[in-house]
Amino acid sequence: MSLSAKALERLLDNSEFDLVARTRRGKLSGENDESLRDLARILREKRDRARGIARQQRREFRGKAAPQGTRPASDNQGTKAKADALTVALKRVGAEQTRRTEKLHAPSQRSLARKALAMKQRERALQRPTSRTAGEGMRPVTNRKAAKSGALNDAGARPAMMRAKIARQ
Repeated sequence: MSLSAKALERLLDNSEFDLVARTRRGKLSGENDESLRDLARILREKRDRARGIARQQRREFRGKAAPQGTRPASDNQGTKAKADALTVALKRVGAEQTRRTEKLHAPSQRSLARKALAMKQRERALQRPTSRTAGEGMRPVTNRKAAKSGALNDAGARPAMMRAKIARQ
């Protein structure tokens, strides 16, 4: 969850607040790649330090570690919130770096159009016949069970022949 500027001012010191403010919407696009890398490195260092302090404070108020100061820490909520704010800022920087990298490696519209045309032409070439002459076409399949034309044992042939004889007389 993003915090308001006032809440961030309360959590962070001036240098950390300036770093987080540089990661706000609209300001990251103005940074060049080199300064973006430096910003990520500094934010990572500050976040790791805040995490370490929060971890130490948690151990102190649980009674697992000796106090670093004159008295043991009673709470680590502020330091944990500081680490969380720096983590969110670091994620914004990482997302911007990823966006820039993907933009560099994305194919152009021209190359995509050329690829589509080549695929279309390849498909057309596969649909064309290999020669200009027609093939043999469909071949008839003979029925082995059927009697040959004019055979007497053909079903219905005998009555038809009888009728033909009668009709001839």
